[in-house]
Amino acid sequence: MATVERTQYLDFDDDCGTVLRMLTDADFYRAKYEALGFEGLQITIETPEDADFGVLARYRTESELPLPSWARKALPDTIRVEQRDCWDSARSHGSIEIGIHGAPVRISARMTLTPYEGGARNRVDWAFGCRVPVIGKRVAELVAEDVCAKAERDHAFVRAQIAHYR
Repeated sequence: MATVERTQYLDFDDDCGTVLRMLTDADFYRAKYEALGFEGLQITIETPEDADFGVLARYRTESELPLPSWARKALPDTIRVEQRDCWDSARSHGSIEIGIHGAPVRISARMTLTPYEGGARNRVDWAFGCRVPVIGKRVAELVAEDVCAKAERDHAFVRAQIAHYR
């Protein structure tokens, strides 16, 4: 499997405790995904043994990837997504697992929330994998670019939502 890694830093003006209150609230995830306009949204609380919070979101959305013709067979236009976000509040560590039905792509991330310049910083270490021979690395790179761009865009919504947790 071809794998591409990226590190992203998402900064907050609020302290780690406030950020964690938001990131461990299922209502936050519901509001976020509804604001993003995802179809068929289902939110389920599923907490794994190694965390104190976990949420699974299932939804449909249109792919926004500007795929070249050689990659269109690997990733469909309308995608069904399962995204699991988990947090261990005591250690301020989290994880993300994203599955796209019918696509040979695997997306995961490890997160660490730390104090940063009077607020908090979420360091997100992404891993993007693709099981397609020959073009897998390039497909993983395209997915990485798209997911990281969306994470930055979504972060603006997240920063606005945090006011509800102060």
